Amino acid sequence: MKVALVCFYVIDSTIPLARNLSLQGIDTNLYSVLPYNNQNTYVFDFLKNKQSIGFVDKNVIKQTLGKRLSDYLLNVTTKVFIYPDRRFQMFSLIDLMYAYKLAKHLKKEKYDLIHIFHTSKRFWFFLYFFIDKRKVVQTLHEVTSHETKTPLWTKRILKLLIKNSTPIIFNSEISKQRFINFQNDISGKKISADNLAVIKFGLYETFLCFTDTSLKKEKDGKIRILNFGRIVPSKGIHLLIDAIKILQEKFPVHLTVIGDGTPYFTFDGIKSYDFVNRIFSNTEIVKLIEECDIVVLPYISASQSGIPMTVYCFNKPIIASNVGGFQEVIENLNTGILVEDLNARSFAASIEMLLENPDLLLKMKENIKQKYSEGEFSWPFIANETINFYKKHLLSKDLIP
Repeated sequence: MKVALVCFYVIDSTIPLARNLSLQGIDTNLYSVLPYNNQNTYVFDFLKNKQSIGFVDKNVIKQTLGKRLSDYLLNVTTKVFIYPDRRFQMFSLIDLMYAYKLAKHLKKEKYDLIHIFHTSKRFWFFLYFFIDKRKVVQTLHEVTSHETKTPLWTKRILKLLIKNSTPIIFNSEISKQRFINFQNDISGKKISADNLAVIKFGLYETFLCFTDTSLKKEKDGKIRILNFGRIVPSKGIHLLIDAIKILQEKFPVHLTVIGDGTPYFTFDGIKSYDFVNRIFSNTEIVKLIEECDIVVLPYISASQSGIPMTVYCFNKPIIASNVGGFQEVIENLNTGILVEDLNARSFAASIEMLLENPDLLLKMKENIKQKYSEGEFSWPFIANETINFYKKHLLSKDLIP
């Protein structure tokens, strides 16, 4: 079976899938589809070496990946396609032209199946128009927005998937339920339950290719609490800041907050902290995870997040709000703590529980090693489940190779 994995971002969670599909005998081609105006996926980063629209030279791709990631993807054919991204036009002929160019390439490669991973990008809409929809499987990372009004293009994409009865993979039960709710709210055709599957993603092993021992800091006696990711009010960073104010009277805590976005909080009253308001490289993120003691995610709302599966690569426990899909990946008191009451005192109490129980902290680290290396969170299992979904889809369309 020859499969194309076509990614609109979410490449860090798709690379391990591509590798494990190839290890199970699938001829796997991985495509990273990037807008011209933002050529950074943390894995493929062309910000310092901006590429022209169209396919990126394979030697440039290999150089960008680096040796460790290239070796990790040894049996996977990797391609990058830059599209024009006329964001401020409702319709653009040049976007349409490049969508046709990519679709023509996919057809020429004679894939048995095209697995698309997307966000709410308009270019997806154009590409989907041109490809053979009988061969398409879709993964939805985000369905409807949990922060603001669902974007127009997201709604259009969902309606088109429903219209064509496209089989869909979700990474959490809550995402699947949000899709079902959306489907029930609109009239007309529905995708059958047999064509909707939940397949979790495993550890973001990609990040293990970005470790750098030369960057590690010496321990300074401080307890390091880390929060990273996109900065928006729904991430609840203000709750964490207030929790640290409570804890710092008893423990030598140091708070690190990093991420891109508009700060809606201040660090007034915090004795020891770092705040960097920008996008971090993979190497920088890995360094901070390795140096921290606990990662805290005080989200007010969420669907699922890739942060737990990034952090768990380094066996670090997570304290998170019990919202969205966190309960599907964080096992309370075994691999982390799920906080029910979303307030500063509850987060402070949860952090204190781990700080005062080093045996529990150590046990959590051991549990993380075991839990995410086998069963439904292991990549061999995930790849096998994905292949079974592929075969089921192709059989139903009489397209089994």
